[in-house]
Amino acid sequence: MESIINQLFSIWSLFSVLPEWLRIFMALFVLLQLARLILLYIFPPFLNLFCRLLKKLLHFLSYPIMALLCTVQRRRRESEKAGIPVWMDIIEGLLALFERFFNKMIQLSRKRKRNKTRIKRWTFHSATVLVILLTTSIMNNPDNWFSQTWEKTEILLNQEPAHIQASGTSKDQKVLILNKDYEEGGNIRVAPELTAAHLYTIKNGEIMHYLNQNQVDSKGIKWLKVQTPNGIEGWISSLIVKEK
Repeated sequence: MESIINQLFSIWSLFSVLPEWLRIFMALFVLLQLARLILLYIFPPFLNLFCRLLKKLLHFLSYPIMALLCTVQRRRRESEKAGIPVWMDIIEGLLALFERFFNKMIQLSRKRKRNKTRIKRWTFHSATVLVILLTTSIMNNPDNWFSQTWEKTEILLNQEPAHIQASGTSKDQKVLILNKDYEEGGNIRVAPELTAAHLYTIKNGEIMHYLNQNQVDSKGIKWLKVQTPNGIEGWISSLIVKEK
C-alpha cells in the first residue's frame, strides 16, 4: 500500500513543473470526466435497485395501513355512516403517488437511451466547459471556497508521504519566524524563485526549521529551504524571515 501511495506522489510530481492553471485544468478534467462516467453507467443501475427496494418497502408498509383503513371503513358502515372520509382519500392517494413515482423511476433507469453517442458527446462537452469555467474562477478568485480547497489539496500532493509524517527535527537546526513587517504572512514555494508555485502560507508567529540549504535566484534573492512543524517543505525568501 505504501509503495502505491509513493508511486501516486511520484506521478503528481511530474505535473508539478507545469503552470498552475494547467495543473488545475487537468485535475478538474479528470474528476469531472469520472463523475460523468459514473452518472452515465453506474448511477442508473443503482437508481433502479434503490427504487425497487423502496417499492418493496412501500408495499410492506402499505399492507397494514390499508388493512386498518378497511377495518375503519367497515365499522363506519356498520354504524350507518355513508361516504369515505377525506383523510382516507389523502392516505390512499399518497400511497398510490409514491408507487407511481417508483414505477416511473424504475422504467426510466432501465429504459434504453436513444442517441447514446449524442448524449456522450453532449456530456463530454458540458464537462469540458465546466472545467474551463472552474479553472478561470480558481485563478481569478483566490478567496473562493474552491480556490482554498485547491490550495490545500496541492499542498498535500506536493509533499512526499515521508514528509507529511514529519519526525522530530535535530536540536542544532535553526528556527525561523517571519519579520514584523510581514504580519499578514509569507509564502513558502515549491522552488527557490518568485514564479514557483505557492505551497503554503506561513502565518505570523509560526515557526520554520531551516534545513541548511539555500539558493540565490536570477534576481539576487536568497532563498532558504525550510520545513514547517506539520512536515511541509519548501523555499522561502530570506528577506521576510529572521532567526527566532
